[in-house]
Amino acid sequence: MMPKIVLKVGSNLLVKSKDIDKGFIIRLVSLTNELIEAGNQVAIVSSGAAASGMALISPQNLARNMISKQALCAIGQPVLMQIYQQAFEFYGRHVAQILLTKDDFINRQRFLNLRNTLIGLSELGIIPIVNENDSVAVDEIKFGDNDVLSAMFSVCWGADILFLMTSVDGVIGEDGRVISEYPVDTENPKLAELGKTSFGSGGISSKIMAGKIAVESGVKAYVVNGRSFECVKKIISGERCGTEFVLSKQRKLSKKESWVKYISKPKGIIRINDGAYLALLERKSLLPVGITGVEGKFEKGDVVLITFGDKIVGRGITNYS
Repeated sequence: MMPKIVLKVGSNLLVKSKDIDKGFIIRLVSLTNELIEAGNQVAIVSSGAAASGMALISPQNLARNMISKQALCAIGQPVLMQIYQQAFEFYGRHVAQILLTKDDFINRQRFLNLRNTLIGLSELGIIPIVNENDSVAVDEIKFGDNDVLSAMFSVCWGADILFLMTSVDGVIGEDGRVISEYPVDTENPKLAELGKTSFGSGGISSKIMAGKIAVESGVKAYVVNGRSFECVKKIISGERCGTEFVLSKQRKLSKKESWVKYISKPKGIIRINDGAYLALLERKSLLPVGITGVEGKFEKGDVVLITFGDKIVGRGITNYS
């Protein structure tokens, strides 16, 4: 089976002088074609819709509010896709636009439908270009940046590697050096103050969250410098480069467990007693006898939070309503 690679590129790489850097996209497409020729499947998670829209609209006509941002994205997204399509046509390849919100992942059926669509695109040899559907997303269903979106997409697609491409060489420690391995499940080293300017809209915290979601779900994840593609090539060939997110002790989750933990939206709360809590620690099922209270309305198959005392101790899928 061909390895699946996700390349996530943010506005800090795509935008130059308040417009889309077509030269960067041409080089990114060349890298993508090279990876495909080497026997990989590749998807691109790409920002840039708002910048594409901004290039067409006079700034004085814009108000700084959600409606204007949504309008800009609606205007700019087809422009962005046209740039990608024209670049890939040079190699005789075609692209598919995938616009997503959190709802597409939260709803289990839509999550599975997305996976089926991606299988179909893979069979046709089409390259997915993924972005948040900013034109319809409101705060409740927005990712806010494409880092976490790229991780959730990687889980859904069953990707092998996620490259979070940015403007620096990796995750930077307080001493100014690149941290080659960043553990996502232990106390982590102090980092340099790299804000949103250095890392695009998401900042370093969103990249760490994306790395945590990815590696706990069995997807290798790296922060690499996106201005030079040598790091991507080195990692694929087995060399060290950039920052790799790693697990030090925690086991990897199945795709369904990952969906329950990171993507699903709980419909209620189940409170449990001491015996049930100990059973869960031993990875046993939760039985009705161990339940001390229930909050919310939920049906069979819904996800609920499980609490012991004042502490949330897990999530689960119900067998009862």
